[in-house]
Amino acid sequence: MDPETISGIGLHETPFEVELTLADKRKAKVKLYLAEVEAGGRRGSVFVAELDVATPIMGAYALETLGLKPDPTTGRLEIV
Repeated sequence: MDPETISGIGLHETPFEVELTLADKRKAKVKLYLAEVEAGGRRGSVFVAELDVATPIMGAYALETLGLKPDPTTGRLEIV
């Protein structure tokens, strides 16, 4: 998520930084923030990486935290 959005919604900064490998194989060192998310009727705490991207995505960690997984045939989330 981009820094302006993170600041605007008031996410909690953690003391952690991690190195991510992006889809185009570039590496990026990013700060981590804590957020509460809701998807598929479930709610939980997840880490958010500060990264200026066109479209923020919800990763596997966040989905697993919520007990969800994507169904590749329908594109919908299902309960694990």
